[in-house]
Amino acid sequence: MGEKEPKAKYIAVDSVEYQPLSSRSGVDFKRLLRSEALEVGQTRIGRTANLDEREPSPSVRLAYVLRGRGLLRQRGEELPLSAGDLLVVPAGTPWGPQVSVLSEELVLLEIAAGSRRTDGRQAHPTHERQPAPLRRVRPEEVPPYEPAGHAKTTNRCLYIDDELEVIEGFIDAGGGAERHYHEHNEQVLYLLEAREPLLIHYPRRAPHGTGGGLKEALKLLVVYAPPLGESQNALA
Repeated sequence: MGEKEPKAKYIAVDSVEYQPLSSRSGVDFKRLLRSEALEVGQTRIGRTANLDEREPSPSVRLAYVLRGRGLLRQRGEELPLSAGDLLVVPAGTPWGPQVSVLSEELVLLEIAAGSRRTDGRQAHPTHERQPAPLRRVRPEEVPPYEPAGHAKTTNRCLYIDDELEVIEGFIDAGGGAERHYHEHNEQVLYLLEAREPLLIHYPRRAPHGTGGGLKEALKLLVVYAPPLGESQNALA
């Protein structure tokens, strides 16, 4: 790889300050990462927040529930939202009419494709898609698979399209990944259930892996841009 090989970037989530979306919205946001292929941030929504002030995203936006409880109103149904659920927000779709907060606050990890993808194409502009309903994905309803080159690891692919892939992973004690890198994919890890939340960004060709295995079990969210697509092969 040589001396100029890309390096991982470690971001202590709690060290990044929230900024209010506006003076009256009750929604705070902190940007954690903006790269060539990915945008990642964390949103804190109060019980009385005005979600109507959230601007629709020009591309699909994914929101993973980190803490709190909410409600998704969908085609006459009321679907509960809790930690581990993934909200899929289609391009051009506003949040306000469909989501409400039941706890004191709802904390979301938001993920979207960057304005410029690694293949040079632009993210889809809003006017190319019609507003559509939000969708809830629950990990327990997704088939598990074992990723290649990993020991004692179980993954569940929560979302995949031609730009992004989001996976909830669990590595048992003693497990982990062989040392490797991805030639064409950026990768983000968000450590879940950790005392101090940590986001790790691996640019394309940045080496990573746990080597000899983890001393303790680890739950994490994994994002690839563009998708690695291994789950589709495993489930074929």
